[in-house]
Amino acid sequence: MRHAPAMTGLRVLEAVVRTGSLSDAARELCVTPPAISHRLRDLEVQSGAALVQRIGGRFIATALGTTVLEALGDAFSRIMAADAILTDHRPATLRIVSSYSFAVLWLTPRLSRFQDRHPEVRLFLEPSHSPLDQGASDLTILHAVEPPEKNGWIKLFADKCAAIGRAGHPVFARTDSGPDTVFHSKLVHISHGKGPAWGEFSWHDWASALGLAGHIPKVGPTVTAEHLAVDLVLAEDLLALVSLFNTSLPLTDGRLRAVPGSEVASGCNYWMKVTSRQGKGGGTAQDFLAWIQQELAEELLGSQQY
Repeated sequence: MRHAPAMTGLRVLEAVVRTGSLSDAARELCVTPPAISHRLRDLEVQSGAALVQRIGGRFIATALGTTVLEALGDAFSRIMAADAILTDHRPATLRIVSSYSFAVLWLTPRLSRFQDRHPEVRLFLEPSHSPLDQGASDLTILHAVEPPEKNGWIKLFADKCAAIGRAGHPVFARTDSGPDTVFHSKLVHISHGKGPAWGEFSWHDWASALGLAGHIPKVGPTVTAEHLAVDLVLAEDLLALVSLFNTSLPLTDGRLRAVPGSEVASGCNYWMKVTSRQGKGGGTAQDFLAWIQQELAEELLGSQQY
């Protein structure tokens, strides 16, 4: 007995003919255009004849391809309707991919508030140093000067940095504590190798923004992420140049302090994109966006000089 054609191959054929484009079909099926092309070629090899042809920049079905699609009828629509019935009985999920330090320092301590708001939702938080490379998600949070494309990204806030140390650091015992005293301290350096467009802001950038002239001491460890710098300054007498937003909780409860007058705008922003817009996941993703905007607004209203 002949083996039936792969269901995924038929799904590819239907999507390519309906959209007229390999790239549009790939986007709909969440795969790459080469994967669409390979799957379609495999199906044509199995059938022994071409199933699509390109005319005027669009893919249309050949006579055989039309016959195959007519035999399929509305099969895929009925399959998706059946899947929707099953989905209605599964718990809603929300997958959030976020820039690593923001996820660890700011979002994780507050996430239970959103969970209390939606106890029926299964939350998945994935911190990532490269959020754009993590595949499908319902929400993506990115730290960058600008997002990769204009459409869909919402600016959460413009980031600000300051020289921060633990409350018992000797710099805070000085009567002249200020930006100039940073030059006499042991510093943590943060470098992830992606450059200023993706949030790298050095001590030299900081000194330049404040118009300071002096030698930035190189003595001190270098780490690849802000949350690692925070762990270091909490453990010993070091200063780190980190986000005031990401460290708002330890600054508020007194574990950390900011050197007076050391606050500067980093030039980077935090952005969010909602990628799930249908079904229960889409509605929850939109509510998460509203929730995080409210949390940030309340924090800005209640902010104080640390």
